[in-house]
Amino acid sequence: MFKHDLGDGAELRVLEARHAAEFLHFVDENRAFLGRWLRWGEEITTVAEAETFLQRGVKVYVEDGLPWVGIWREGKMVGGVLFFPVEARIAATEVGYWLGEGATGRGLVTRAVSAMLDYAFGTLGLHRVALLAEVGNEKSLAVARRLGFTEEGLKRAGGVNRGQYVDLVAFSLLAEEWAARSAPTS
Repeated sequence: MFKHDLGDGAELRVLEARHAAEFLHFVDENRAFLGRWLRWGEEITTVAEAETFLQRGVKVYVEDGLPWVGIWREGKMVGGVLFFPVEARIAATEVGYWLGEGATGRGLVTRAVSAMLDYAFGTLGLHRVALLAEVGNEKSLAVARRLGFTEEGLKRAGGVNRGQYVDLVAFSLLAEEWAARSAPTS
């Protein structure tokens, strides 16, 4: 079972269907904050919907070896990191992440995504990880930049948020870039 200590009383754990009630509670507590950028932040309103969402992550884990993980701090769920299915032909995936409003400003998402990039590139041997962030989502854009993702361009009307087309900033990170960034300096 995947588990990773992030320090500062925080850890990553694989999200499973059994976490549905806890996940729904997290969403309920952060609905306005999450819903600004994540459609599911407004749409998941029942334990059954939360369970269905989390089962998608279990499927990705079983099929691709990439777990969707929750971030727990001092025993409370405060965020998470997910991956989209792997494109085996090019050894690539896309990463997404979220954090509750009360957990921001501690570097939790940066540390969590960093740990998951180590896993994706190191353990699974993936070659490329993509990331999309909505224009205006400065915190998400900052995480991508802090982690060394390369901005590839703008996907005009590349997403829908609250019924409106929105522009997305496209980023990518290659295995050799992550390895160089993670290599110890002498």
